Amino acid sequence: MCPLVRFAAHTETKQTKQNMKKTIEFASPSDLAHTTSSPWSSPTKATYLNMALKPEYRDRIHRFPEGETRVRVVPPISGSTRDWLLGCQVLKYTGGQHLHARSLKPNGSSVYDIAYRWCLKNQPDSLYSKRHPDGYRLLTDPLSICCMLVESPDSDAVTVRWLVAGAYDGSRGGVPGLGHIFWQAFQDKDEHGKLIADPADPEGCPQLTVNRVQPKGTRYPSYSLRVGRSPSPIEDWLARMESSEMEQLRPLEDVVHVPTPEEEWKLLENVLPPELISQIRADS
Repeated sequence: MCPLVRFAAHTETKQTKQNMKKTIEFASPSDLAHTTSSPWSSPTKATYLNMALKPEYRDRIHRFPEGETRVRVVPPISGSTRDWLLGCQVLKYTGGQHLHARSLKPNGSSVYDIAYRWCLKNQPDSLYSKRHPDGYRLLTDPLSICCMLVESPDSDAVTVRWLVAGAYDGSRGGVPGLGHIFWQAFQDKDEHGKLIADPADPEGCPQLTVNRVQPKGTRYPSYSLRVGRSPSPIEDWLARMESSEMEQLRPLEDVVHVPTPEEEWKLLENVLPPELISQIRADS
């Protein structure tokens, strides 16, 4: 029997498909070391490390392909205290990004906060600003994280994936991030002030069609989202999933990763020179 998945404040949903055959699981392509030459060459080091999720979930961060992809946003799992989308704060630098502790705790503090205050007091011109675009960037950016059921473009299969995308709203110019577009897609309300499409509703929420377009010669892709007109019960999606996929469903706060202070001091080396970090730690 496949495991049951309970969603917050709703009746439990069960998978109807049974699979009595032995399941053989193969390694995910993202777990393998790839080379551009021969199998005997040395593996290359990853150029970007997205630490927003715990290591065991990072290979499930979804990257939308060109064209249309149909997805179903996962409602809050029973036991979670968060809504369907987790609004986070992320610290970015050359080579990667990680979550600020404030993403899970309103008053959470970061090593980067200590470094920012020290620089603001002792070397204000060293910090990033419009006047100093090459300065140290120690402030956060908004980030959206949510769980999705993604339909395969080549089959009826459904897999569990996580959206980890920038949530910039475009208020200062430029294009809003995909994480903000996702949130905005579900904000329309009817004449009674009720959400027309509520992602927290396992039965009544429609599917979402994501269209990625990247014209030749452009550096970044653009996205458009279309919310379906009719309900797309999540039970119908779960019925198309293997039990191994069902087991990946869990509360958002169990998936995200916030580094320890000691980890963050090491990560700070992606922004500040080691000698300056040593000075900041000695003064803190």
